[in-house]
Amino acid sequence: MRIKYLGTGAAEGFPGLFCECAACRKARDRRGKNLKMRSCTLLNDSVLIDISPDIFAQSLSFGIRMSKIKAIVCTHSHEDHLDLFSLMLRCRTGSSHLPDIPPSQNHIHVYGSSAIIGKIEHAFSSQPHADRNILIFHELKAYRPYLIEGLEFTPLPAQHIPDEECFLYCVREGKHSLLYANDTGAPTEDFFSGVERLPHPFSVVSLDCARGTLDGDGHMGIKEVRSLCGKLKEMGRITPASRIYLNHFSHMCGMIHDEFQDLIAEEGLRLTYDGLTLEVSDDGFFTRSM
Repeated sequence: MRIKYLGTGAAEGFPGLFCECAACRKARDRRGKNLKMRSCTLLNDSVLIDISPDIFAQSLSFGIRMSKIKAIVCTHSHEDHLDLFSLMLRCRTGSSHLPDIPPSQNHIHVYGSSAIIGKIEHAFSSQPHADRNILIFHELKAYRPYLIEGLEFTPLPAQHIPDEECFLYCVREGKHSLLYANDTGAPTEDFFSGVERLPHPFSVVSLDCARGTLDGDGHMGIKEVRSLCGKLKEMGRITPASRIYLNHFSHMCGMIHDEFQDLIAEEGLRLTYDGLTLEVSDDGFFTRSM
């Protein structure tokens, strides 16, 4: 399984677009891993988890051929994770010339809750030149496995938008599993009961930590992350071989990437950054920056 983080920041990005707090100023000065576009992750070159409003810049920065995207799996409907404008461009007549894709295969499969599907369907009403048939919708149900481009996705309940079903995902390929958990507050027993049904421990655990050192709300902070990791270890789902990454970072706690990474390093935790690529196989575990 190849996991490529295209964006690792929270809704406002890091530094915040209009923000002049000390952390944002420091991030602009130091740059590198401290600069974070909005959250979006690519699996095996063909499946996106969420579609960021920064997807155009991300595709150029990391050499992503968007024509190769076959599926988009959505966590929730917030605009920093669901860029409707980019989706409509993919469907708009004349915006994309795809000579290598036969018309019968010119589709993107979109997976998510009924709220996701409804929001995208509504976007077509203001796009008269967008072809509704380009997108094929699949409404997901919690705890049921779905085969998506050779990857098995199991949606698990997230605690994020009170009146919307939001999902975390266990993604399995062969012997290896990824827990992709953002955005969410501290998971409830519904989440843990779903984890108990899964057959394997996680090779990679990717956790929301937008709150940093602050108390969690609809996102987790380091306190909630520690509690969650402790529970997953008790359940045997995190083992000594598991890699744990904190994602979806924000300027809220006043720390930049470098400072927060120093804080968590002794616990064996790692902070994601834009362009981080993880390759997990039976031959080993590899990371690279681009």
